[in-house]
Amino acid sequence: MESFWGSVNLMLFVYALAAVVSFAVAWIIKLIFAGIRLQGTLSGARAEAKAKSASEPGNAPLERKA
Repeated sequence: MESFWGSVNLMLFVYALAAVVSFAVAWIIKLIFAGIRLQGTLSGARAEAKAKSASEPGNAPLERKA
């Protein structure tokens, strides 16, 4: 009977360890995707600001005349 309870305890420990590792990996993947989404948002905002500043009068780049 002692052997049975030992195997049950081992099984529960391995199950709990697998659950913790699974949640940790899921959290890391979630952070990676959040970082990618943030980079996309920031680059979109930069492009929009650049386009807006170029379209305002007086901020247009000077044209070179040859």
